[in-house]
Amino acid sequence: MKLGYLQFLREYPKGLTRHFPNEKEIKSDYQIHHNYLSMYSPSQLIVRQKESKSMVDSLISVSRKIKYSDSSYYIVNKYLRDSNILSITKNHEQFKAQIEHQSAVPIPNFYKVSDFDGDRYNLLNKSYAIYLIEAEPKQCCSEKFHHGTWYMPNEWKDGFSRGYAIDLENNLVIYWLVIW
Repeated sequence: MKLGYLQFLREYPKGLTRHFPNEKEIKSDYQIHHNYLSMYSPSQLIVRQKESKSMVDSLISVSRKIKYSDSSYYIVNKYLRDSNILSITKNHEQFKAQIEHQSAVPIPNFYKVSDFDGDRYNLLNKSYAIYLIEAEPKQCCSEKFHHGTWYMPNEWKDGFSRGYAIDLENNLVIYWLVIW
């Protein structure tokens, strides 16, 4: 079980995954979700597990909280679950201009994560708060992770973001990294 987790970690640049649990910290009940870069989807790694209250407090202390408002974040592969992606591409320039104006921070799509809320369009349920460690609009690693996806705002053509989503009521932590 842990071997598979470590293999996924090794596929990503070490500097970008240092906030993920190491081999000794990974719990037996962890859940992992990943996908690799394609034209319509960035490369992302998401790990969810329960943590101690002191660990949660430590994670919060090294990150910045992002509020769930339309102007504070942008879901990198927002249209992942849409069945007709081609209908969305018709208005993508208008959509990108709107996002650029808002100076939104890119975060991953949490679709298919166990605490996903289908009514909130690719976000986690309301018990989670998003905490950003870092987001940069630049190539951070080998080109196999960067394709400059068509749906990203011009200032974020290539880039990455990483952080946590934390359910403070249950001490559940989702560690995330998204590269596009």
